[in-house]
Amino acid sequence: MLSDNILDLQVVTGRGERLVASPARNPGLFDAVRAGLGQVAVVTRATLRLVPAPRRVRRFLLVYPDLATMLADERLLAHERRFERVQGAVLPAPSGVWTFRLDLVKEPPADPPDDDALLAGLSDDRPRAESSTLPYLEYLDRLAALERLLRSEGRWSFPHPWLTTFVGDPAVESVAAAELAGLAPADLGPLGQVVVSPILRESVRTPLLRLPPDPLGFTFNLVRFPPTDDAAEARGLVTANRAVYERVRAAGGDRGTA
Repeated sequence: MLSDNILDLQVVTGRGERLVASPARNPGLFDAVRAGLGQVAVVTRATLRLVPAPRRVRRFLLVYPDLATMLADERLLAHERRFERVQGAVLPAPSGVWTFRLDLVKEPPADPPDDDALLAGLSDDRPRAESSTLPYLEYLDRLAALERLLRSEGRWSFPHPWLTTFVGDPAVESVAAAELAGLAPADLGPLGQVVVSPILRESVRTPLLRLPPDPLGFTFNLVRFPPTDDAAEARGLVTANRAVYERVRAAGGDRGTA
């Protein structure tokens, strides 16, 4: 989490005080502000922990036959930690059939890359796998093409009601399968997706983040790109998101922040 990589914060409290908070200075305030959504204080400056950036990364896009197979590989990769990034996505298709895909990143890649070792034991549809080595900055800017497309079509400023939740491992397959059964590609828009990615509970240290207690959890996010800027449609999607959240919460999940 970004909030786990903050060294110190400058904040303004509800009393108008400007204070610095860190693990050593005002630690209670530091823990209350991170992921606090401005309820305790407003953040005016943050000092972040940095790490050296690699020059290049090795990226894989793997396609799966179904949700269960994709989730099984996500569990394996989360515990083995052979990749720096593991992101699962369920993508809509015009035919109404879902595509299940993992986006994996290894940094820095070996030279030459040992793809067989990196992908050993995975259950993807290997003939459909895509791999590439690209500059790190190009990888970070991978969504620029999407932004350009949305701007060119006049859709960049449309409402896009997104939902971010976290579901524990024991419930993720049933929750995701049930929600996908009730979703149509049109509910996400042609560029939308459902993100289902693993996260180890031990790696999160921000106290206010509300996550399932399970050692392994998953993000379950609806990334919607409505094709119009109709206000009534946006309100309908917000209402639909609320209903999804209530079902996620009933299954022991949460939305991360208070």
